[in-house]
Amino acid sequence: MLNALAATDSLTTEWLTEALHEAGALPNGAVVACETRVNAAFNSTASHLTLTYSADAPADAPRHLFLKRNLDAEWASASARDEVRFYRAVARIDPRPTMIVPCYLAIFDDVRKASSLLLADISESHQPPRTRDQMISGESIPDEAALDLTIDTLAAFHAAWWERPELGTIFALASWLPDADGFAAHVERRRAEWARFIAAEGACFPADLRVIYEDALTRLPSLWDAGLGARMTTRRGITLTHGDCYFSQFLVPRPGIVAPTYLVDFQDADAGPAAFDLVLMFAAFWTREQRQEGGRELRALRRYHASLQAGGVRDYSWYDLLADYRLMLTIMLFYPVWDETNGSARSYWLLKMRCLVSAYQDHCLS
Repeated sequence: MLNALAATDSLTTEWLTEALHEAGALPNGAVVACETRVNAAFNSTASHLTLTYSADAPADAPRHLFLKRNLDAEWASASARDEVRFYRAVARIDPRPTMIVPCYLAIFDDVRKASSLLLADISESHQPPRTRDQMISGESIPDEAALDLTIDTLAAFHAAWWERPELGTIFALASWLPDADGFAAHVERRRAEWARFIAAEGACFPADLRVIYEDALTRLPSLWDAGLGARMTTRRGITLTHGDCYFSQFLVPRPGIVAPTYLVDFQDADAGPAAFDLVLMFAAFWTREQRQEGGRELRALRRYHASLQAGGVRDYSWYDLLADYRLMLTIMLFYPVWDETNGSARSYWLLKMRCLVSAYQDHCLS
């Protein structure tokens, strides 16, 4: 039985041979050499691997792999455990969802709190449509072709998990969704975060934004009885959400390459309304001008809904989607507040806040 590699463990050809053998990707032969290139990921320890095999290995054995291990922090090990659970659940789906990068190994060592994910490395053929740095700098809109690919890919991902029985069992409902008590606790958490935020930022925080936030905070408790509670009780119209669904989490084919578009990094995946991911994509880092230019946001939402229906989701109307989008905007308005209280840079949380506030005004207050 393979042990998970901790970030401090050395990577050996023997470990790789055993991992690929257990995955069925290396029925014969062995890994005899491994060239490693470190990835600059900020929330994990990751490496690109180039493998050399013995002469008796099959010609189609994977030559380029991506190894992801968790950081040595409590939040990182908890996220890694969830991501391993995700990939192990995907392995039981036949056929495998095409937007998920092939995974050869997903293990978590509960004693050492260490994870290992061994994935196909597609970095030579794919690239993110927007990087994290580009998003934060305001360059947050992919070109139209890449935008359409990401929308269709996310819709296919949501359709694959739409109202499946694993939601709420293998995949927990989002922490603020299980029941009325859970949502009430979420509201209290947001109130406490707001109090800490305004104590730190109040002297320089814009008065107009403060009015919007304090009004939204009074609205939060009513959302459960206004429809959210009934949705969670019946599990109607929920799916597996990515949970951190920025454009930097997609990998689109490089120019001239015909291949699927992939969605990566599933540390935050849980069950809830699909619009949670859509707000992250279209509202968290798009300014009002960017959302409205040429009807970009509305066109993106319509394309998503059409792709969702093409994926087999029927009992979810355009008006259901718009209602969920408004609901998730109200919920996610408070994410930049959490970002600030969690130590994020002002350049990050303030841009995100202004974008979300403008979308909230346009959709929820107009």
